[in-house]
Amino acid sequence: MPYPMSSVLTLLLSNVLVVSAHAQQAPAPQTAPATPAVKAAGQQEPQKVEVQARGEVQAARQEAAARTIISNADLVKFGDTNILDAMRKVPGVQVNNNKIQLAGLNANYTQVLIDGEPPRGVNVEDIPMQMIDRIEIYRTANAQFSTQAVGGTVNIILKRSAATSQPMRSIKLTAGYNQREQGTVEFNDSGKNGNLSHNVAVTASLNNIGSGVPRTTLTEQSIADSNGKILQQYNSNMDKRMSDRDIRIVPRFTYKTANNINLISTTMFAHANGEADSGRAYQFLQGPVLDIGSIRYHDTNNRTSLNSTLRAMASLDNDIKLDISGGFHANRMKNGQTSSNFAPDGKLSFDRNYDTNVRVLGGHTSGKVSFPTNAEHDIVVGWTGSRTVVNIDRDQTDIPAGGAAVFLPQNARNELTKAAIYAQDEWKFQKNSSLYLGLRWESLGIASEGSAQQKSDYNTSVLSPIVQTMWQLNPENTDRIRVGLARTYQAPNDFYLVSPKIYSVNNSIQNPNFVGNPTLRPELAWGLDTAFEHNGKDGLNYSARAKIQQINDLHRETLYFDNNAWWKKYVNAGSARGASLELSTQFPLKRFMTDAPDLDVSLTYIHFWSDVKGFPEPYNQLNPYTYQFTLNMNYRMKALPVTMGMNARLQDAHWQQISLTDREYVKSPATLDLYAMWKIDKQSSLRLAVNNITNSNMTDQTVISNVPGFISSTRTQNERARQINLSYEHKF
Repeated sequence: MPYPMSSVLTLLLSNVLVVSAHAQQAPAPQTAPATPAVKAAGQQEPQKVEVQARGEVQAARQEAAARTIISNADLVKFGDTNILDAMRKVPGVQVNNNKIQLAGLNANYTQVLIDGEPPRGVNVEDIPMQMIDRIEIYRTANAQFSTQAVGGTVNIILKRSAATSQPMRSIKLTAGYNQREQGTVEFNDSGKNGNLSHNVAVTASLNNIGSGVPRTTLTEQSIADSNGKILQQYNSNMDKRMSDRDIRIVPRFTYKTANNINLISTTMFAHANGEADSGRAYQFLQGPVLDIGSIRYHDTNNRTSLNSTLRAMASLDNDIKLDISGGFHANRMKNGQTSSNFAPDGKLSFDRNYDTNVRVLGGHTSGKVSFPTNAEHDIVVGWTGSRTVVNIDRDQTDIPAGGAAVFLPQNARNELTKAAIYAQDEWKFQKNSSLYLGLRWESLGIASEGSAQQKSDYNTSVLSPIVQTMWQLNPENTDRIRVGLARTYQAPNDFYLVSPKIYSVNNSIQNPNFVGNPTLRPELAWGLDTAFEHNGKDGLNYSARAKIQQINDLHRETLYFDNNAWWKKYVNAGSARGASLELSTQFPLKRFMTDAPDLDVSLTYIHFWSDVKGFPEPYNQLNPYTYQFTLNMNYRMKALPVTMGMNARLQDAHWQQISLTDREYVKSPATLDLYAMWKIDKQSSLRLAVNNITNSNMTDQTVISNVPGFISSTRTQNERARQINLSYEHKF
């Protein structure tokens, strides 16, 4: 079979890019169990992929370190065209502000990886769905990964190689609507020629991720004195129209050399650009008016990212296994904003232009060595390292009406250095039981200097011991108990540390300026995780998981008044103790009713408890809700090749003290998503997905701030809408 010239050229380009530096791709995790992936009817993946997925599920059940596996079939069954939308359907997972988070803690506590490494230079939504083999969810830390996983780890595993030597190509067309039109074209080409296999995915989207941005936002604000007397009250309405486009190209190649060295080359390229027009109009109801009564904005953005890695895996003569990778990552972001700011009487006050240019370049390497021992031990040692340089130029120009322009340039250079070494041992100390021991040391250093900040050198390191054990309760390993204890941490967000000063229009308690805090320390946490799991051969699965955590040196915002302006920054404040109980089950309805329809059911209920010390009372909870309930059902028709399904989610809401000065209430509407898939023939299928059927078209958020002498209240209502996607996929 002649190998496609385009694929050969792409391979050469990939390897040329890789040779110039070190690399990202780390070992695909070899750790442990949890809920099995449910095979969806009408699934479009090659049989080998499904066999591999089942094999991973079986392996996970026999390992001490716990993991939950979500197969590619489960990810695509609702017709979603990007991973963020697909993960919204996974029990125990949430997506907020385009960030994946495990239920119970905000997104900063959830670690998201690609093949075991951070998604350097690219965003997870840049990964084409057809390139994903599976997703592994770890509730407890694992020494192979960074222990910045207080809330857990979501590891996205890419497909390693083509299944057969027969070329396989597919195209998927998706048209949808979510407050604005959106569309996606996905093309995938894979094949194998001798020792070389390839998988190249190309995706182009219009209004994909950005389509979920609210079009209208109503904000109601008031300021009172310490006795509750209203001093100022006003509303603002914001209307936004966006247009964004992106293209993603992901070539992945696997080559097996004559001496049995497996080489895997992965390159991720993404380019996106968009623009937005928006306006904010203020309505002053009581007390003094603000300096600005209305604002018109025009925003443009361009982002180009590249991440290229080369991974080598080999077995030596003495059965030592090596897994080494190296590569580089680069990112370029250019954002521009022009705004016209009008006084309350409608006259132009001033124009403001922001031009931001961010350039990122870095290299990374990782590796592990597996040592042969007796049958009871699996010993692995490894390392990771990276260095990234970030240059930021941010220019602000104010042009007063009838006056001379005022130019305020800012620039900064940040160098981020990360290093880690680890060792782990999976010890099968009894026939039906095993123990996982891990120890990881990792460090973070940030050297920062800029025109609007003090020069700083930030260094921190954390030593994380990890212990997990699994006890099989019967020879068939259908019932097991798990216990895990780990030390984890949360490093300060780079933005929290080194952000230059950001000045707001209409500076106030509700709209303060922002500045970084280079003295911010990492949060340190201990977590104890226990679980009981049952995986019946009759299709009935159920589990119960309990988790307790202690977190110290929380990162929280503080509000203060300085130099005649309100400011906000992050500080270390307080400690927290949290606990959760998760109950889940999956079963075919025929398990309980002989004549039942071909219906698969999945139920998950999670309950949370928490207490935060060092914050003003009451509402000292770590979580913004008490429980979360998820129901999934999939139905296969007998007469027609049609599969239908639903996903429903319900959670409560309560007040939460989110900082030293602020408490917050976020209304959480119930959601209901439906999908139907018609498998037209072996090559073609048609999917219809409708999300947010209940059309809870407003989300409410209320923030009350208590600062000396003032009580501030801000209520925000964001528009939501149903999302409809129609997808046609054809394989040839």
